[in-house]
Amino acid sequence: MMPNGKTLLGQKTLNHYHQNGYLVMKDLVPTDMVKSMCVQTDGIANGNIAYPEQDIEYEPGIKEDRGAHSLRKLNRCAENNSIFSAHVSNKYVLSVVCDLIGEDVKLYGTQLFMKPPGGMEKAYHQDSAYFPIQPRELVTCWTALDEVTAENGAVCVIPGSHKQEVLPHNAPWMLGDPVDMKVSDERICRDQEVALLMTAGSCSFHHSMLLHRSGVNHTNHSRRGLAVHYMSARSHWCDSDRPKPTFRLLCGKSYPGCV
Repeated sequence: MMPNGKTLLGQKTLNHYHQNGYLVMKDLVPTDMVKSMCVQTDGIANGNIAYPEQDIEYEPGIKEDRGAHSLRKLNRCAENNSIFSAHVSNKYVLSVVCDLIGEDVKLYGTQLFMKPPGGMEKAYHQDSAYFPIQPRELVTCWTALDEVTAENGAVCVIPGSHKQEVLPHNAPWMLGDPVDMKVSDERICRDQEVALLMTAGSCSFHHSMLLHRSGVNHTNHSRRGLAVHYMSARSHWCDSDRPKPTFRLLCGKSYPGCV
């Protein structure tokens, strides 16, 4: 919901999200903001902008060759960089998020997927398998910093899969050390798969329970996407083995005993 009380989403669009677990909004992020984030991304990749080494992930086997084509992912973008921090409060993005999960919203986390030329796939998974939040009122805004095509590793989703429970993520998927896990292939209905093709500055939104993946980048250019994970401030932290992090309130209010 916008500051003037208006929304960006009509009932038809809301129905699509609740039925399918995702939606795409064209040109939601201004061009100048996309360019600013690209400048930061390039500077980090080239080592010209400081970024904590522990929050950088490399493509398997090429860590020694640091550069734009060796980075796989940047974690904790909003915590580490003021430009990314400003993006998470984009009023148009937050308007959509509020329409989807309510007006009390906190930031769960941020990740920037670099997907360099030759960048590997990310196998099918559900975000809620990794996010210990109940109830699962979480939505990810995935902003395209480059044009997203079938050839350069678009995110693919299984519509409606957010309506099932968290599936076992017990099939090994080769990523390096440690080995990541995925949902086993026999649980995926590939004939239902939808590829989310987008222009730079467009955003996809998906439920944290939605099955999704991304493919290999078969082009000579990076396919960068910034994922911002938003959650309801009414939810609870459910991991007894780890202390509850401090989550940033983005709009609305906090509630005692919640995240």
